[in-house]
Amino acid sequence: MSPPLVGWLDNSLMYCHCEYMSTTKEERLQIRVGPDDKALLERAAAASHLNVSAFVVQAAAAKAEEILAERSSIRLTREAAVAFTEALERPAEVNDRLAVAMRRKRTFSWLD
Repeated sequence: MSPPLVGWLDNSLMYCHCEYMSTTKEERLQIRVGPDDKALLERAAAASHLNVSAFVVQAAAAKAEEILAERSSIRLTREAAVAFTEALERPAEVNDRLAVAMRRKRTFSWLD
């Protein structure tokens, strides 16, 4: 015979792993999606063992970090900034090795 279910929510070890809930989520983000996108997100969330909200937040945050990392600023010392500016202002010199490389057929294509 199994124990009665009365009071089982009072057991914090069974109900809530508070150590994993370090931040309180107070902000709300609402989006509207089409049925195909919703079904896709639901399948991906289930495959990731997450609810849809957690999956969407996780995926969006990862993409946001990736985009922002690509656009980060570079801090240079005064000497490095001067050298960089001078390099930009000098016309490029094409040597024979570079000219040959530029004429060679590419084995890849850009994903623009």
